[in-house]
Order: sequence, then structure tokens, then C-alpha cells
Amino acid sequence: MYKFYVIFDYIMRTLLVLSLIIVFTATCSLPARAKPIAPAFHSYNMDSGIAHVSISDIAEDKYGFLWLASQSGVDKFDGYTFRNFGLWGEDKSTGLQTLFALQIEASLDGQYLWVGTYSGLSRIDVDTESFKHYTLPASEPFNKQVINRIKTTHNGQLWIVSERNLYTYSPESDSVELVSYLPSTTSTLTDIELIGNTLYVTSTSGLYKLDPFKKSLELVAFENMNFTRLVAAEKSQFWLGTATHGACLFNPDEQSTTIDKSCTSETHGLSDNYVTDILLKDNGDIWVSTQRGLNILTSHNPNSVLRAPINEKDAAKERVSSLYQTKAGLVVVGTRDDGFAISNPLLSNFYSQEIGEGRIISSLSNYKDNQVWVANEKGLWLYDTISKTQEGPFTSNGAFASSEDTNDKLLSVFYHTKSDALWVTTRTGLAKLNPQTRNLEFVALNGKSGYSINIDDDGDIWYGGYSDGLFVYRPSEDRVIKQWPLSLTTRIVLDDNENAWLSTVSGLFVANKLTGDLTSISELTDKISDQTVVTWISQSKRGGYWIGTQAAGLFFMSKEGSDLSTIKVTQIKPESRLSNVSIGAIVEDDEYGLWISTIEGIAYLAPNLSTLSYFGAENGALSTGYYIGSVTVTENNTIMFGGAEGLTQFTPSQVANVKWSPGVHLTNVETVSRNEQNGTTYQQRQRLDEVIELKHNDIALTIEFAATDYMNANELRYAYKLADFENSWRFTDYKTRTATYTNLDPGRYRFTVKAINQENEWSTNAAQLEIVVVPPWWDKPIWRVAITLLGMLLISSMVWLRIASLKKRSAELALKVEEKTRDLEAVVEKLTQLSTQDALTGLKNRRYFTQRAKAAWQNYKRHNHTFSLLIVDIDFFKRINDEYGHHVGDTVLIKIARILEDNLRESDVIARWGGEEFLILLPSLKVQEAFWVAEKLRKTVADYEIDAPPYSVSATITCGVADIRDYDSVEACIHAIDKKLYVGKESGRNAVIK
Repeated sequence: MYKFYVIFDYIMRTLLVLSLIIVFTATCSLPARAKPIAPAFHSYNMDSGIAHVSISDIAEDKYGFLWLASQSGVDKFDGYTFRNFGLWGEDKSTGLQTLFALQIEASLDGQYLWVGTYSGLSRIDVDTESFKHYTLPASEPFNKQVINRIKTTHNGQLWIVSERNLYTYSPESDSVELVSYLPSTTSTLTDIELIGNTLYVTSTSGLYKLDPFKKSLELVAFENMNFTRLVAAEKSQFWLGTATHGACLFNPDEQSTTIDKSCTSETHGLSDNYVTDILLKDNGDIWVSTQRGLNILTSHNPNSVLRAPINEKDAAKERVSSLYQTKAGLVVVGTRDDGFAISNPLLSNFYSQEIGEGRIISSLSNYKDNQVWVANEKGLWLYDTISKTQEGPFTSNGAFASSEDTNDKLLSVFYHTKSDALWVTTRTGLAKLNPQTRNLEFVALNGKSGYSINIDDDGDIWYGGYSDGLFVYRPSEDRVIKQWPLSLTTRIVLDDNENAWLSTVSGLFVANKLTGDLTSISELTDKISDQTVVTWISQSKRGGYWIGTQAAGLFFMSKEGSDLSTIKVTQIKPESRLSNVSIGAIVEDDEYGLWISTIEGIAYLAPNLSTLSYFGAENGALSTGYYIGSVTVTENNTIMFGGAEGLTQFTPSQVANVKWSPGVHLTNVETVSRNEQNGTTYQQRQRLDEVIELKHNDIALTIEFAATDYMNANELRYAYKLADFENSWRFTDYKTRTATYTNLDPGRYRFTVKAINQENEWSTNAAQLEIVVVPPWWDKPIWRVAITLLGMLLISSMVWLRIASLKKRSAELALKVEEKTRDLEAVVEKLTQLSTQDALTGLKNRRYFTQRAKAAWQNYKRHNHTFSLLIVDIDFFKRINDEYGHHVGDTVLIKIARILEDNLRESDVIARWGGEEFLILLPSLKVQEAFWVAEKLRKTVADYEIDAPPYSVSATITCGVADIRDYDSVEACIHAIDKKLYVGKESGRNAVIK
């Protein structure tokens, strides 16, 4: 039995070991995952103009400008300049009561900024930049005014934490009210957050919540635990920053006696256990700042910690104090010792680093399994693009070890897949890596410095020299089979097994190694001459070739088959920056987009060859640029560029191209005014409102502006214009962001300014300012009229004395003329009335109506002012005449005319058209609206009993309606409504036909 157990135990142990081996093997065989890329930062310190390097808190106003709290008060930053607000002077509205600003918080609308100091609470109006100060009610006789935290919760309530006291701001009374306080005299409140309807408060002695009825703080969990921050998370959870356990995710619905299990601390890779701030990003990432650096807990792997160094110094020495996210998605990081830094995480898609403590990356060549050979001033390295680790150097004891600057001689590397060999061009010849000794061994071309290299299918090596020309070296015969006396060859691209394209500093060539022919493309096109420095050529997936140059532009070359005479060269985006920079390399991705390394960063040209984007330091790329030909692409489509400050790698599909649309705002408006009493001038700052009023003694106006593009501020230009003063845009650069106008005439003006980036793209947002120049009192219209009238009165008085006698003598004659004139006017008026009025009904007659209809038709043709026509006919009018007599018929005509006239608008025109017919013109009415008018008239007539002594007569009308828009003349429209009237008569009368 014992042996059985021994055998069984042995079998089980063996199975366990085998299972572990299988698990280990499976784990090792999992595909490697790329490390997340740390965001790139743009740093600001004392050299940038900030008042103090210790940034305790950050906020953003309604214009998008940043406000920074520090030991020197508060700084306002517009992307270019800092304005500091320190201690108040004689006027308390000009500054703080204590210089050390601890906290700063913006109101929800960004109009006000709340500032907490060692001496209390203050508020800044961002338009007037004036301060208002508030007193905190005391909870005990000895009450300090130190502000530990200011926070606006999601319901809009402003909370203030001061030592052990919890306050809130009341907008109704514009005062600060005491809500509750911590009984323990040895503890301090640190942060506050509204989770659902519960207000949680952290302290140096545990987590509390506010009882809204008792106004007391009740301990929730983790007594005696020192908490530093409290940030709301999803599903009623929240993150707790601690002084000893890092960042902890807490769920108040789950009772937990220990906090360790939910914390990310130093044991998990956090830079320090003392958390100073926590920021939750929209993508689920959690940014955690500590006393020793910045960390990111990525959403796709929250258990892993990504260190995010802010600048080039040791990240472990960066004491990060605060985190803030702007409305545009930028992250602002404040530190205790080094100012602050700004990053756009959406743009941080490029990863740059040095290799083996070497930064000058002269060449790259793809190897196996997403590994890349890298040549720099420290030697030859094998770099893993997934794990971002390197192996090497491979030249420490190699063939060139006798030279002190051995590694500086490595210029270009080329891995030949077919022969599994690595070739290297150096300053002293061609070398090959010995995989057994891990050293470079000299092969050929002794003393010939090589810049570029390629290997054809025959195994022949094309070797581009610095100044000795181009060589074709055959390793199997150990000899040079062909040589051409060319200038420095920057790139060799094999067209087939015989021909190769050669980009040089003296143009573009094609060489044949069998015939020895060498053809310059300058002989076939005028786009590329022998003076053009061609830095790059590569085959395009579109069927042609991409050509890059030094400050001459980007080109696309095509040809038909092998016939060089069919070559066509087209410049791409000639107006862009690509025509003014040196292009290092061009990579065409799977979507036919172009990734272009330049001396200023990385450019991307979309497949449409129209949309151009640039990526620089704010994206993680190298602002110092990249070397010619230092490029490679790995199996997983990782693109790598090498430059003077290291290498940059990225995956095109992961690069986010965020639309450029910064806000443009006015930062300062000042006037220069003249003192009318002594003639001196003085300068005055104006409130940043949408309208500014200038008086006659304001002789100059200066407007300063800035775009809130904190990542590329120094690359922008600006265009501005003062409408009604100038017709064209005026341009300026970021160094001179001001517009000045002098002696503007009275009137209203509109100032507009926009930003323009280096791609000549205009910002969609613009800053505008209404300017009203008020004239002096004597220049106002009312006074102009008064002065003019006074002058005329004086002149007329003088003239009157001379002509008084003439007036007296002519008075009688004038009186007679006036009487005759009145008589004549009366006659004319009567004749005019008789000629346009119907004698029986008193309505206008046919002649008058025709004149008004023609005028309406002209107005319709000129201004498209529509109108409708309505014809009215009294039904069975002949029967009324025959039955009651013509005098009753006349009465019926008169009464119906009054009914029609009384139920029309003053602007409507009604006329007796003839007999018992009336024609009506309805301005501005369409056919449906005219139909409703006609119906009203029809019903009114039908309901009216006409008194025509000795009879009482009832009558009805039939109407035809039409809209002038359906006809090409008034006559056609009248003819149409007459037909409609006939239809109404035929259908039984007492009807309206449209």
C-alpha cells in the first residue's frame, strides 16, 4: 500500500509539473502587447515667465485661459504671457490678502475664480480682474482661515474646506456659511465630493459623510487613515488618494474593513504611496500624481501602471502637486518644484526614446519578430518595438575597437532577409555583423565612407558613398563591378535586378549595373534639376514613386513601363510647409496615406493628397527633426524614424488626428486718452466685454489677443480686421498679437480676429469686439442741427430787415395768388376724384384700379412681393332690378359696396369693375389667404338683410380668386378669375372659386 501511495504521489507531481510547463509555454507563446505610450508634455517654468515654480492648483476661466495658484499669488496664462496677481495695495480689489495661494476653482460658467489662501477666501471676476474677499464664520474662538480645498460639485454647489471646518457659498446672500466641522482637534479635512445625494468628506483620520439633518460629519470607514483626495468614479464608486496606500477604489455599498485590496500602490508600480491628486479621463484612464512622479492607470489594463515623466529629468524626482483637465481635453500638471506642464493625451500617439544611452540615430533596419537594428553614436543595437527594450552594443570589441570614436563611424544598417545577414556602412568602409562574435567585421571598400546601402537579388551590394560615388560590390567575387562618380547618395531603390534609382544631393538618377548607363532625371523634366537636393525616393503603392527633397518640395513621379521618356513629375502640396523643409523619409501606409519625417517633426499627407497634418513634441515626436533615410517599418506596421534626439515609433492606425479648432479670445484692451484740461495723455485698461465705448478724447485703442492652443502657440499666425474701417485682413505673428487704431471717426465698428496654423488652416472660432466711438457733444446730430439753425436764424434775420418792405408790398398779391391756388387745387382734386371714383357706389373706378394693379405688378417683378386678385359679382342682380326696380337695384349695389369695403384692409384696393361686378386687389396675400378673405365677404353679404324701402332684400355674391404668381400679367390673372367666376355661376352661385 505504501508503494502505491509513493507511485501515486510521483504521478501527481509529474502531472503538476507538466501542467505548469504547459501553462508557462502557453503564456510565453501569447503575442506580445505593446506598452502604452506615455503622453508628451510641454513644460513651463521660471524661464517661461511664471511667477513661482511651486504650482498648488490649476483652473480654467470661460475664455479657456489658465489660472495657476502658487506661492506668489495667482498667475493668468493665455498661452504666451503670464500676468501675476499678488498682494493687494491700497485698493483691496487689486489682489490677495496673503501671497501664498493654495487652491483655485472656477465657477461653472467660468465667470469667477475662487482662490483659497492661508488667510481666507477670495473671488476674481475674469472680465474686470477685480478681487472680492470673504470672511469664513468661526466654529470656535481660535479659528484659522487656511483653505485646504475648494470644489464645485456636480449640482453647482461651491464647497470650501478650511482646516476642520466645512463651508458652502450662498449665492442668495453672497456669503460663506458654516455647514459642519470635525470634532477631532488632531485631524484636518482634505477633500469633498458629492456622490449621488451623499456628500463625502475625506480627512487625515478617515472617510466621513455629511448628515444633512444633523449638520454633522459621520465616520463612514477607515478610521485613522490619512486621505488626501476624493474623486467620483462610475457606479457610485470613488477614488481615494491616500498618504500611505496609493490610490484606492472604494464602493460605499460594500462593507470593507481593509482598504489594501482595492489600492494601487508602490507594490503595483505606483511611483509613490503618497497621492497628491487624481484625475479621471473620459477614456477610462486614471491619472495619479504623487510625491515622486506622475502615473497613469490605463483603462485597458487597470492593474498596470504607466510612468509618465513630465520633462527630461528623473521622473522619480518630480513632485507633482495637482492635476487639471481643460474643456478642450488638455491635461495640466502642476509640480512643487518645476512649474507646470501641459499635455494633450489624444495626440500622444508617438513614442520617442534614446537607445543604449545614445541619441543620434543614424540608421534603422527591420529584423525579425518586430525587432529593429539601430545604429547610433554608441554602436549597433537590436531594439524590440513591443517591449521597448534593446540589446547591445554589438561593436564594443569589434574590428574598429582601436579607434576612440568607433561607434560614431556607423552610418547605415541593412538587414538582408534572404541571406540572413546584417550589413553596415561606416566612415571607413563596408562591414558585416558576425553573429557568433557579435562584432562587426570589415569586408570591403576600405576608406570609402558609405551613406546608403541596398542589396539586389543577385546578392550585389549597392553602396552609396559620401563623396567617392556609388559602388556595386559583389561579395561572391570580392570586387567592385561598377562605379559611378556621383555626389552623396542619400537613397538607393532597386527598380529591377539591373536598374536602381539613386537620390543624391545633385539630383535624381537611374543607373544600370550591366550597361553602366547613368541617366539624370533633370534631362527628362524641369521639376527636378541637378541643383535639387533629393533626399528620398521610394516606390508607391499607387504605381509610381515618391520623391522627397531638401526645401524643394514633395513630388510624385510616374512612367510607362521602362520607357524613361514617359516620365511625369508632379509636385504635391507646393504651398505647404513641405516645400520649405528637408524631407528625411516617406512611408506609405496601407490606406495610401504618407508619413513623412522632416527636420521639424512628422507630417501626414492623407490619401486624398490634400489634407496635411503635422505632429511635433506635443504628440511625442521629436521637434528637433529626423535624419535622411533613418526609417524602417516592422511586421506589425510600426513605423520608426530616427533623429538627433533618439528614435520615434508609432502605428498609423492608432494616431488620432484631432480637429484643430482653438478658441480665440481678447486678452487685453487698452485706450490712450487725452486729458482735455492739461493736454497730457494717460493709459487705461478696459473691461473685456463684447462692446466697448470710446469717447472723443480716446485717441488710441490697442487690442491684444491669443488663441488657446497651448501646444502650438508659437507656430500660429493671426488675421484681424476692423469692419467699416478696413476692407482686407491684416496679418501678424505670435510675437506681435496686438492691433492698434488711432483717431477713429465716430460710428460703430466690429473688430474680428482669427488664428491660422502652419497648414494655413483658419480657426473656426473668432474673437469679436463691438466698438462704438461716441462723438463730442457739439458733434452730435441734435447739436449740429441746433448750431445750423442758429446760424441760419442770424442770416435770415439780417436778410429779413432788407426784404421786410418787399414782403409787405407783396403780401396782398400773395394772398390773392394763394386764394386762386386753393380754388384751382380744389377743382383739380374734384376732377381727379371724378376721374377715379365711381359715381354711384363711391368706390374707385376701373381706371384707378388699373393704375394700382400695374404698380403692384411692377413691385412683384422687382421685389417678388406677391398679391392676389378677387372678382365679386352680385347673384341674380338683373332679377332684383326687374322685380323691385332700378332704384332698389342701385341701393343694393351701394350697400354691398359698403359691406365689401368695410371688411377689407386699408391696404386692399376695391373698385367697381362694371355693372354689378367688383374687382379687389389683395397685397401680400397668396391664393389660400385670398380665398379666406373671399369666404368672409361671401358669408357677410349672405347674412346681411338689405333695407331698400319699401322692400327688404337678400342678396348673395359669387367670387373668383387667383394668385399673380401663376400668371405672366395682370390681364391674364383678371381673365383667369373671370373664368373662375363663370364656373361659380354655373355651379349654383353664392360660392368662392380659387
